[in-house]
Amino acid sequence: MRRVARLPWVALAALFPTTAQAHVPPRDGVGSLVSVSVEIEGATAPLYRAPDGSDRFYVEARPQARYVLRLANNSHERLAVAITVDGLNVISGERDPRPAGSAGADGRMYVLGPWETIAVRGWRTSLDEVRRFTFVDEQRSYAARSGKANARMGWIELAVYREVHPRAEVAPLRRGRDVPPPADAREGEAARDDAGARGEADAAGEAPAHEGDVARRPPSASAPRSYPGTGWGERTDDAATLVDFDPQPYAAERLTLRYEYAAGLRALGIDVRPWLQARDRLRERDRGERGFAQPPLW
Repeated sequence: MRRVARLPWVALAALFPTTAQAHVPPRDGVGSLVSVSVEIEGATAPLYRAPDGSDRFYVEARPQARYVLRLANNSHERLAVAITVDGLNVISGERDPRPAGSAGADGRMYVLGPWETIAVRGWRTSLDEVRRFTFVDEQRSYAARSGKANARMGWIELAVYREVHPRAEVAPLRRGRDVPPPADAREGEAARDDAGARGEADAAGEAPAHEGDVARRPPSASAPRSYPGTGWGERTDDAATLVDFDPQPYAAERLTLRYEYAAGLRALGIDVRPWLQARDRLRERDRGERGFAQPPLW
């Protein structure tokens, strides 16, 4: 059960705002108060530290693949987490027009009880459902389709807030009015969700998953490079409840993840070859190597 904070003042989502080719060891999860990991089609994806020494971490986006953000509260207190994907709050679908670092909570937030772990699977459309996070080309992302494309495309940002007056026990869950759906949830949109389609075969006319094979082919030298965004994926049940939470004025922790296709990561100086496990398969077959079962890539 997800807990959505009922804030004393409901803000909108916050926006905060040259490397040599080298292997950067991957990690499965990052964060101190709250740790976050990314699961792509059910498997935990490696997170690569930024080669420039910044606090960002990178993850490989895969065309048409669904992903989940798994959050774990590593403390004994309730914490609230504001999450933005492509610069948009994952609950309200809105951006925060305020300057970066200004006081006040970063819009609607998820509340985690002490030591609790939750999975954030998509854009929340009500207290009962979400639309799955799905990697698509940038121009087909939810932000672009809703007219909200911005400088944070390809960014996943989390702001962690402590409570002003921490409670000894988690407050009783109280059902309130549904969280308003994102702005582009138009009336009369036909629900053409297909379990086999990776989230984009809906009323906007996106291509189903089997047509995604084209996106998986390496681009030709003359073809422009494509960049990933997060799409408006298939509908899935995901219950949440509104609770009261009075956040402190400034975030106690901020985490930033960046996602790009493999070619983009390599261009940024991140060696993703260990994850892709590129190898000379003919030589392995000829020598009879790799005699033990290997884990799936994803």
